[in-house]
Amino acid sequence: MNYLICQDWINTSNNHAGIKYLCNQLQNLHPTLFTSITIPDFANINSKHHIVRSIKFRFAQLQHRLYRKKLYKQLLKELNAEDKIFIMEYMEKSTPMLDFVQQIRINNKHIAIYGLVHLVPSKLQNAFPKKQQFEEWICAVDKIITLGHSLTDYFIARGVNKNKLHTTFHYVDSYYYSPTHSKCHDKIKVIAMGNQMRNITLLEKIVTTNSNVDFTICQGMYDMSYIFKHQNNVTLIPFVKEEELRCKMNEADISLNVMEDTIGSNVIVTSLAMGLAMICSDVGSIRDYCDESNTIFCQNNDVSQFSDAITILSQNRNKLAAMQKSAIQKSKLLTIERFAQELTKL
Repeated sequence: MNYLICQDWINTSNNHAGIKYLCNQLQNLHPTLFTSITIPDFANINSKHHIVRSIKFRFAQLQHRLYRKKLYKQLLKELNAEDKIFIMEYMEKSTPMLDFVQQIRINNKHIAIYGLVHLVPSKLQNAFPKKQQFEEWICAVDKIITLGHSLTDYFIARGVNKNKLHTTFHYVDSYYYSPTHSKCHDKIKVIAMGNQMRNITLLEKIVTTNSNVDFTICQGMYDMSYIFKHQNNVTLIPFVKEEELRCKMNEADISLNVMEDTIGSNVIVTSLAMGLAMICSDVGSIRDYCDESNTIFCQNNDVSQFSDAITILSQNRNKLAAMQKSAIQKSKLLTIERFAQELTKL
């Protein structure tokens, strides 16, 4: 049996995206191969007061630790020598699984344990600046799985043997597939989603420079109204349910991704599946997911590259349609079934 241990996150808990959904679908599709185990999101902390947030965070960490102990005892009764364990959000300091892995190792030396890491290198560097701590996490598992070559390269640069690394790619669910996406708004519509590792300063400059373009900016939990309050061409969308976000994506022509870095992104893969032409910062592992048939890649030090990309697609609707069609085709390579095959080959 392949045990998939994932972390629930309140903002994506019931969506057709994210690691929890992936694990549940793998179990549904192949119940004899996969068992999905979800650790609850104890850190759903909503408070403006620092002291209250701090107390709630510490209590959440205690709950998580107790749950790990309970899970360990449960698995101890079930594990067989040929079983495998996949920690699907490994090296997350806020939900640490190192002690769990080490406990499994003590009593089940022959169990194969894999850690899926999908944090960008800068976050890993901040979380694990010291070599000893970094290597403790690496040595605890048999193999590190990444969702992009830029992260694999980072691990190699920090001394991890390449044979201990396996690069695979994120997935997209059929919920997002747009079989026929041919849009032609008179005034081009651009959507920008996500707030992890986004360059908001550059996004503001792009919006200001392109006053003739309609932008929908999904700000999520963050309030960006003070940034775009003077921009008449911007519609700000707060955190919304998945079906509403999908509707907003379906109304757009282009997915604009102004990023500092990226590994495996829900925004990127769902944008492809929805048939959106892509304009992306040329950073991280973006070229693992996109290519020049569906994406115009831009350098973050030149706002004109993003503006020129928008202008090109606004003026050349045949190119826009071709990129949208290519995006859909690309997304069909990123299926859950492909992910299942990758895991079972390890």
